[in-house]
Amino acid sequence: MGSNVKLISDTDAQIAKTLILKRVRIETATPKLPSPLLTASGTLDFASLVLVEIESHCGVNGQSYLFSPNKELLPAIAHAVSVAFDAVKGRSCSPELNTDFLLDKFKLFGGTGILTMAFAAIDMATWDLLGNALHKPLYQLLGGSNKDIPSYESSGLSIGPLSQVLSQAQDFVSKGNTRMKVRLGYETIDQELNLIRDLKDYFGGGIEIMVDYNQGLSVEQAFDRCRALDDMDLLWIEEPILADMLEASAKLTTAIRTPIQIGENLWSLTEFERALNLRSSNYLMPDVAKIGGATQWLRAADKAAMKGVKVSSHLYPEISAHLLASIQNAHYLEYADWTKLQFSGHIAPSQNGYRLTDAWGVGFNEKSC
Repeated sequence: MGSNVKLISDTDAQIAKTLILKRVRIETATPKLPSPLLTASGTLDFASLVLVEIESHCGVNGQSYLFSPNKELLPAIAHAVSVAFDAVKGRSCSPELNTDFLLDKFKLFGGTGILTMAFAAIDMATWDLLGNALHKPLYQLLGGSNKDIPSYESSGLSIGPLSQVLSQAQDFVSKGNTRMKVRLGYETIDQELNLIRDLKDYFGGGIEIMVDYNQGLSVEQAFDRCRALDDMDLLWIEEPILADMLEASAKLTTAIRTPIQIGENLWSLTEFERALNLRSSNYLMPDVAKIGGATQWLRAADKAAMKGVKVSSHLYPEISAHLLASIQNAHYLEYADWTKLQFSGHIAPSQNGYRLTDAWGVGFNEKSC
């Protein structure tokens, strides 16, 4: 599925065609999360990662990674990345062309799920490689100029006792990050309302909150609980119902005053467009891996811009910041600290913002390749 969106200059595109993809290195890692995350849909204790490095014929490298909520699936994801790379090995370092090539070549698989994530790993690493080859940070390669991205903290605030939530929130606030996401899915709505009130009271109203149900409610529950949350002055309510229930989500969006946020589980541009056309939410937040990579993420953001919809990111802060810096309808960067020990170039937000450096490519490492 191609696009008329022009992502880079003709000159840079021509240089990309001279770089040939030669080999890939794939590893897995399971760093422990600084704070285990309990959501309405399950608990995360580890950041299960597939680490990818692609090399061109002239020795320039590009990196990417994929996150899996289930570490048992890491071997399957890693193998899918290997299969996807074999399909583009020997082709030029042209992310847009290779994305469309892979989507067409594997069309019989439907292009979603682990295979889509494999495409994303190739695409993201190729963008990093191209930035390294051109000695440009990715956001500049994509025509962006804004190095400062509004962000919110998503590293904790999982379902748990008030003391735990307050402690994690205090850690965020101590770094000037007063915008944060709280996971909901408690047994009763009263528990949720009390939690939010207690958080706001504790900080004297000096924080901004969005909440995330992680698809944990039935449609009936969602209408009841979201209506109850309407008076809590939230930035948004995220994924209250199953992600593929786009028609029901559209009805919920119309009925609730608080903005509804979805998008991290839209696995293709087709589904993304369907959500836009149905007006299934007020905002959208595609996941760069699940949508198929940076190329597909940028195409999705462009489609949202044409509908006047703001776009945030989901996880992958290292590359997501570059993508948000290069679009006109950027909303917020979701920051989670899950990979802060994995990459020396990892950046943490401060004062509700994420500041990009001029390291080449995505900047996974402190020094450019």
